Amino acid sequence: MSTNRLAALFLIASFVSLMLSSLINAPGLYATQDINERLQIIETNRTRWLIAQFLVVLYIPLMIAGFSFLAAALRAKETGWIPAAGVAAIVAGSIGGLIFVYLQTVDPRGGYSGVYPTPENLTYGFWLLGMLLFGFAFLQAGLPGWLGYLTVGTAVLYGLVFLFTGSGFMTPFLMGLLSLFMAIVLMRQSNG
Repeated sequence: MSTNRLAALFLIASFVSLMLSSLINAPGLYATQDINERLQIIETNRTRWLIAQFLVVLYIPLMIAGFSFLAAALRAKETGWIPAAGVAAIVAGSIGGLIFVYLQTVDPRGGYSGVYPTPENLTYGFWLLGMLLFGFAFLQAGLPGWLGYLTVGTAVLYGLVFLFTGSGFMTPFLMGLLSLFMAIVLMRQSNG
């Protein structure tokens, strides 16, 4: 199996895991900002919430594997250090992400109180940096230009939103969607 195909399969699996976590999560959890209501929703839907937490944790190694295989495929196209730096940023962010999910799981009050904890902010920042680097690598590697510009543009625009508002919660979903686009391009290249 080609490196492109492996990267695509892991990126698709990460996208599916992320989307399933959103669909399964406790209904109404994000419809309120009141921490006591959120804790009650978690308690009422504890099994769904724990499954969603597991799927978020599963998303992270699947995503890392997908981007690692993608970096290996891009390295073969003479893109230099950029894909490896992209993977390093994604791994660094993922460590923060795993810490955040752990803390949120053992202490939901702290994780849903409305203030982004440091590990979560670091996760979003590193993941956006990783996406920016991969976007530049796509532009150098001869992949469709739209994919490179879309990846760079998304990372820059949402990075600015995150910088000025502190609201980074959409980062995983943007990464998931971009990962799906990347996987489609890689699959088409593998078949072509």
